[in-house]
Amino acid sequence: MGSKRSRTNRRLTNVLLVMTAILVVLIIFAYIDTNAQNNKDNNKDDFVLDETPITTKPDNNDIDNDDSSDSPQEEPTPTVTDEPEEEPVPKGPIVLAFAGDVNLDEDSKPVARYDKENKGILGGIGEELVKEMNDADIFMLNNEFAYSTKGTEIIEKSYTFRAHPKRVEILKEMGVDIVSLANNHALDFGEEALLDTFTTLEEAGIEYVGAGINLDRAKAPVYYTIGDTTIGYVAASHVIYAMDWYATDKRPGMIGTYDPTLFLASIKEAKENSDFVVVYVHWGKERTHDPVSYQKNLAKKYIDAGADVVIGCHPHVMQGIEFYNGKPIAYSLGNYWFNASKRESGLLKLYLNPDGTTDVQLLPAMNDNTYTYMIINEDERKAYYKFMEDISFDVEFDENGFIFEKQ
Repeated sequence: MGSKRSRTNRRLTNVLLVMTAILVVLIIFAYIDTNAQNNKDNNKDDFVLDETPITTKPDNNDIDNDDSSDSPQEEPTPTVTDEPEEEPVPKGPIVLAFAGDVNLDEDSKPVARYDKENKGILGGIGEELVKEMNDADIFMLNNEFAYSTKGTEIIEKSYTFRAHPKRVEILKEMGVDIVSLANNHALDFGEEALLDTFTTLEEAGIEYVGAGINLDRAKAPVYYTIGDTTIGYVAASHVIYAMDWYATDKRPGMIGTYDPTLFLASIKEAKENSDFVVVYVHWGKERTHDPVSYQKNLAKKYIDAGADVVIGCHPHVMQGIEFYNGKPIAYSLGNYWFNASKRESGLLKLYLNPDGTTDVQLLPAMNDNTYTYMIINEDERKAYYKFMEDISFDVEFDENGFIFEKQ
């Protein structure tokens, strides 16, 4: 009996030892598995960037086609510095340029010279001026003729002007961006030629103001936006040959300013939708350097309505410059490239500065036998600016042609 109990006790002891050993083994394996899982999770954190989906197409130039490794690229360590960020470089001024009357009629002397010289625009306008015109952000002049091979000439008029549509390429060589069609020659060959003029300019990518297929288009401002500045352009004529030259709701034509009510509304509209308003107007008395009283009265009304500059033409000679409420008025820029006479001309430049101020500069030019050039000679420049001061109103010019109100 005693032997049987001993054997039984030994068996129980052996079973307990085996179970204890198994338990120890299980504990060891559990510990190993836990460490392995922790290591796996840690490795997963190290490679989390690889699991981020690509949402943009990579640049092929940035891919090394010989590298087939899937290993992630190390993130660059950011450099900590106490140096302040650089201030942005101030932007330069917006440059607006303006010239007076241009005539490219097929029988005009400028066109004859252009064709004869076979030098492009440099055959008729000096290189210095051509560079200034093309360098300006926006360049405007008065287009005093129609582009067409059609239409009926008004034979009662002393002078009628019409150019072949191909002549629009001359404007492009000059760097022209926008023209005024509000003048006393745009309808010399009737509505048909005027419509051709619209089409020719549109196809050339040159804007126009002051005339249109109907009244809404004729009085509508044209806008340019450069950076965060919008410039609005409007134009009108005080010199119109006949009543049927005025645009209506159903008739092409131009906008007038004999009664300025409608034109003042256009200026106000431009002011509401832009930061700087240009008014270009055809007015005055031909071949006189003195503006007539209505020019001075209208110019003030234009500025009171919102104009920031008033540019005039039609007299075919230079007229004086004046400031009203700090806004410049150039009563006439004369002929720019029109006939064979020898007369003073000029290229007016406005600098719209980043700080909101405006600088005004007149580059001295001369027409001489169908050639327009910048005056370079120092003595001639001084004489030119003395002449301009004499015909202007309380302004002075420095040696570079910048214009200031007299204090």
